[in-house]
Parts: sequence; C-alpha cells; structure tokens
Amino acid sequence: LQAFVTEGLKPILPGVITFGAGHFYVSQSDKGGLVFGGDIDGYNSYAQRGNLPVVEDVAEGGMAIMPMIGRARLVRSWGGIMDMSMDGSPFIDKTHIDGLYFNGGWCYGGFKATPASGLCYAHLIATDAPHPVATELRLDRFKRGHLIDEKGQGSQPNLH
Repeated sequence: LQAFVTEGLKPILPGVITFGAGHFYVSQSDKGGLVFGGDIDGYNSYAQRGNLPVVEDVAEGGMAIMPMIGRARLVRSWGGIMDMSMDGSPFIDKTHIDGLYFNGGWCYGGFKATPASGLCYAHLIATDAPHPVATELRLDRFKRGHLIDEKGQGSQPNLH
C-alpha cells in the first residue's frame, strides 16, 4: 500500500471519504494536509517502497472525485505492508489463549474503521462475547466456510 500527504489546505473534508469503485480514500489532517491512498501494488512482497504505476492509479482515483487535488502539492509519501485476509474482511475475535484477543486483517480499511473497530473490540474484551455487528468476523470463518461476501473478496489479495 502507498499513502500520500499534500501540503496544508483550508478545511474541506469533515471526515473520511472512500471511493470504493476507484479504490481511493482521503481524509484531512489537523494541519490541513490531505492524507490519501488507494489500491495495493499487486506484487506479493515485504518491500516497503512505492512504485509509479500505483502513484498514477491513486492520482486517477483522487482526480475522479476531487479534481482540485490535482493542484495540491505532495509533501511526502510512503509504502507499507498490508495485512490482507482472503475475503477482504477483518477479524475481531478471541483466540484459544486465555485473555488474548485479535483485531487485524483490515486490508484497505484499517484507519477508516478504527472507531467502529474499537467499539466492537472493547465490547468483546469487556463481555467475552462478540459485538452483534462483529459476530461473523471470527478467526475460524474460513474453516467453517463462512466467508464474508463483499467487494474485497478474492482468493488472492491482489485480486481485490
């Protein structure tokens, strides 16, 4: 995954905007910079560097919903590793080890889903039972054959 930050701009975004068809997301930092990214690079690797085809793809997604982004200057970018689940959905579940809980596999949606994830995770830890919204986000869903049918589904993460 690659992410980008622009120079500081006047406030224009009150929250996170996600453009699913374009695999693009954007939010605005407290300092005014637009923080955005898009699709994974598609090369199965542990390398943490970016590549120009993804820069072009992310820029295209951004321009599709916010043409003004083309006039903003980029001040930094970075690449990182994605924790992808095979169906594109996260896990929020307790493990077989007493007192050990897991919240991961968020694919593209990690920081955008943090408030809801935190609510579900806190409920799980406090009650030792999944939150009603997260009942299907169990670690054994593949073993049980209960994959979550959503846009991110695929047999290989780079096909999402």
